[in-house]
Amino acid sequence: MTEAIFYERLRKRYDQNLPFVAYRKPGEKKVNAFLQKSAEVFSTEDFSESGFVFAPFDDLEQNILIPEEVSEKLIFETLGLTSSEENISVDAPSEADSQAREKHVSLVKSALEKLKSGELEKVVLSRKEEINIPGVDPVELFRRLLKTYPAAFVYLWYHPATKVWLAATPETLLKMEGNRFKTMALAGTQKYQGTTEVEWGDKEKQEQLFVTDSILKNLEKAGVSTEEIERSEVYTTKAGNLLHLRTDITGQIPSTKFQIPNSEKAGVNALVAALHPTPAVCGLPKKKAKEFILSEEGYDREFYTGFLGELNLQKNIQRSRTRRNVENLAYRAVKQETALYVNLRCMKIEDDTVSIFVGGGITKDSDPEAEWEETVNKSQTMKKVLLKS
Repeated sequence: MTEAIFYERLRKRYDQNLPFVAYRKPGEKKVNAFLQKSAEVFSTEDFSESGFVFAPFDDLEQNILIPEEVSEKLIFETLGLTSSEENISVDAPSEADSQAREKHVSLVKSALEKLKSGELEKVVLSRKEEINIPGVDPVELFRRLLKTYPAAFVYLWYHPATKVWLAATPETLLKMEGNRFKTMALAGTQKYQGTTEVEWGDKEKQEQLFVTDSILKNLEKAGVSTEEIERSEVYTTKAGNLLHLRTDITGQIPSTKFQIPNSEKAGVNALVAALHPTPAVCGLPKKKAKEFILSEEGYDREFYTGFLGELNLQKNIQRSRTRRNVENLAYRAVKQETALYVNLRCMKIEDDTVSIFVGGGITKDSDPEAEWEETVNKSQTMKKVLLKS
């Protein structure tokens, strides 16, 4: 399929108010889309279905599923990967930014009281910016995101029940192929200034360690043997105009029907329950951090810091064509693959209003002013695409 026809089909679905999702995985050239054939709202209770799932931050709220079986699938390949984020200017802070700054700084100070008293170890606080852009074109924004952020998971989602969402997210929640899985611990932020060879402060190192240790403990509680888990060394990774600290975590479950002890959750559902929401988007202890967020942030995150992605899609695995495999017709195997991403660096579009969501991890050593600046830096990911002429 040509690029022009691909985007034409997306625009037609949008004009018809019919659900669809278009996306590209990090570093790939292939852009995929699922076009749901009706406006019906589907969801999944146990993540056993096949399709594309869109889940909110609050796991007590309903997720949305575009099922593979009731969708048309489109694919096209881009010519190449480009990145032009450094060449785009962003407007200076406004009076509205000053008001938002005061509110966010106050929120961080409130969290610091809980952190210093020991009630919380870490909490991730966020805010929402609203920008009025008459006639904003979601499909054109998606095209810009694809070109600007080749290393991110980039998507455009539309459903009448949720409106339009787009993102260029750097964080993987969970990848599964057969009984192998992969996740990551991502934390700490500083502005990219031409090199990844940078120094990190104690606050960022501590934050990243919190996230890594929590993920490992949650996987162990879920019944994943520590002997089956491997972790990389901490390294610096670039995401758009920002740098983060990252640890890769890989492992194996006994089977795809693996079940959490004393729980009905199994397979993908078991690992999602262990991982979401991660300390990188919620905090520690998870329950208390989530309660603080829901009561104090002052707005509904909706699908920001939730997760989304391919769910249980079949993938053909090509094996070596040995004589034995050919005789047994076994040189091609089919596995189920799941690839879920944390919904960061995202925006929501409703009519002419674009909402940008940004946040950062707060620990007892956090500086409220520095935390505000971190959210400003993160907001540039979306603003550079929105304000590009």
